Amino acid sequence: MINHNTMEKQRFIDNDNGTITDTFTGLMWQEGYAYRETGNYISWYDANDYVEKLNQQKLGDYCDWRLPNKLEIQSLYEIAHPFLSRGKTFVLHIDPIFEFGYGSCFWTSQTRLSAALGFEFDAGDTHWYPQGSVSGTVRTVRLNSDPSILIKNPMDKSV
Repeated sequence: MINHNTMEKQRFIDNDNGTITDTFTGLMWQEGYAYRETGNYISWYDANDYVEKLNQQKLGDYCDWRLPNKLEIQSLYEIAHPFLSRGKTFVLHIDPIFEFGYGSCFWTSQTRLSAALGFEFDAGDTHWYPQGSVSGTVRTVRLNSDPSILIKNPMDKSV
């Protein structure tokens, strides 16, 4: 979608079906996230079960949802979009089009031994947590993106 006032391409498009399309990366994201739906942090194992449940329910009429990888989840981090979480516990850096209330640590698909990588939207950091640790949440993604797109500066007009 083009914003005709600025002639810039809008990065995120709300598909009005519980999903958001990222026009920069080509990925489709879940609008909500697990913490909002469950009211609890979940383990990496529970995050995978949550993804399976969304696929069975066909969120947005799709059944290929998955945990994002490190670069994909980092692509949502926007230092220019700080806002307080509903609990006023964290200053989060993500476009306000995404529903966000509590928590900041999101599980990724990356694992190492018995640990899984989490990404934090308050500081923009990644940390390894035990896979059984009830310390994160999940926002699912679908489609595949060209990894080189994820490391280019989206503000660079030549991209």
